Amino acid sequence: MLHIYTGSTQANRGSDEFRLHEAYQALRARLDTDGMLTLNTTEVPARGATPGQLIELASTVPFLAQARFVVVEGLLASLGAARGVATEWQPLVDALPGMPETSHLVLLEPARQREQRQTLGRSPLLRSLRALDGVDVRQFAELRLGGRGGNEVASWLRERAEAQGVRIEAAAAGRLSELIGADLWALSGELDKLAQYAQGRAITADDVDLLTTAAREEDVFALVDDAVTGRTPAALLRLRRMLDRGSDTPVRIQGLIARQLRNLVRAAALLEEGAPRETIGEATGVTHPFPLGKLVDQASALGLAAAEDGLRAVEASDHAVKTGRFSDALALELLVTRLGAATGRGRAGARRR
Repeated sequence: MLHIYTGSTQANRGSDEFRLHEAYQALRARLDTDGMLTLNTTEVPARGATPGQLIELASTVPFLAQARFVVVEGLLASLGAARGVATEWQPLVDALPGMPETSHLVLLEPARQREQRQTLGRSPLLRSLRALDGVDVRQFAELRLGGRGGNEVASWLRERAEAQGVRIEAAAAGRLSELIGADLWALSGELDKLAQYAQGRAITADDVDLLTTAAREEDVFALVDDAVTGRTPAALLRLRRMLDRGSDTPVRIQGLIARQLRNLVRAAALLEEGAPRETIGEATGVTHPFPLGKLVDQASALGLAAAEDGLRAVEASDHAVKTGRFSDALALELLVTRLGAATGRGRAGARRR
């Protein structure tokens, strides 16, 4: 049997590798009835694979088992979308219907890059394989955070929680999706952590804000935004709430501020070069649309000189703590106060230039 599990086939829509991976693992679990599937699995590199090689491997009966797997990742994307590909690989298409029922050829196409998704969408070989009878074809495009279908990520969270016997309030699922986006790997881990904390009760939005790393990072983003735009009293109030909550130490908060300012420096520099948003996301590691949009907006408003001045203020604060000049808490409060002045001078300098 042929199984084709792909990511998105649309160039402008991301792939969901998490659900693809889980679907593949579920397939293995369903067919591994005798515990021998691992010994009867052959993984073939996409580069250099040939129709004859796959036909030979998939025609081999399993050894003391009920199923044999031949797995290739990225084959269709690597072959390209030229019309000659379908002709070259027609022997495999012709051979598949006659293969043993115990054989399972699995084509995994995560399509992580835009070009790979574009290739899959135009692949003549994919069209030929999908047309065969009995093919197991599944596509996993990135879940949407809004639009006609509503918040698909929040719906997925609620369904996953229910499947695990965990209760989560709709507001909590919405908050998690807002903070983390469509990264289901991260969301799955956060859901597990929140379930352990809730101890059987329903997970609330307050739980999410208390425990989720992304929520704390959002607080830091807002704190930096307040500080560098001259709203020092608001920044100090936010800082005090973060410290009173007890979930973060002054050292960690300063580290998060430093990381945010380093990202602002990178983003501002790339904006000056005319780089697209996707490039900025790759350079900073901020790839989800919501936080990336906020980062780009802040970097655009702040400018490179101001961002660099802010980062120098962080470095000076760190030096003051390490040399024993200030306690970490006092240094952090002084840093927030100085950020406004430092970035204000940077913005003024940028305007003069």
